Amino acid sequence: MGRSGPSTVESLKQNDTVTSDSKVHAARPAGLGGIMIGIGEQVYSLLLLTFFFFEVYATGFIPYIGKALNFVLLSWMYAYYCFEYKWNFTEWGLEKRLDFFETNWAFFAGFGSPCVLAIFFFSPLVGYGFMAVLFPLFVLTATGTEAEQVISTQRRRFTGAQLGKVPVFYAADTLLMRVLSLFPSESREQTQDNKTL
Repeated sequence: MGRSGPSTVESLKQNDTVTSDSKVHAARPAGLGGIMIGIGEQVYSLLLLTFFFFEVYATGFIPYIGKALNFVLLSWMYAYYCFEYKWNFTEWGLEKRLDFFETNWAFFAGFGSPCVLAIFFFSPLVGYGFMAVLFPLFVLTATGTEAEQVISTQRRRFTGAQLGKVPVFYAADTLLMRVLSLFPSESREQTQDNKTL
């Protein structure tokens, strides 16, 4: 990830990335508060992807279109897993990750599809063997790439032909929020207890 100088894509976008990165890093407080927000984002991301995995599993049982939906959702899931390592390293917030992912859904569907092809077209033993070899290579590719800069540069060039944002994680996020709302909030109870004292 360490580079000696800016690449040509980075030099084209230097002003935009500086302002957008400063906004992202400014949103997270420094010190213990920032660490706690980071841990909270990681836990929420883990739960979100777990619920998304259940969604992927459930779509496999839909007649006629289930396999196609399963293929696309698995492609997105593997692509997100591959890029999550890089986004953790560069300290992207969860909101920025999800927004970038859902805005560039076509790129991520294509990026994750080779891993899913191995699972779909071979026996489970051979497919997961291919997956075990491909996935680390794709993580390394995602980590070493400048996809964020290249995509944003291409978007500026083709402003009239942009794809819309697809809420990939909407169902998993909605279900997760409903499940989390079932847990009692201790802070509300403590606030009520402090008011009565």
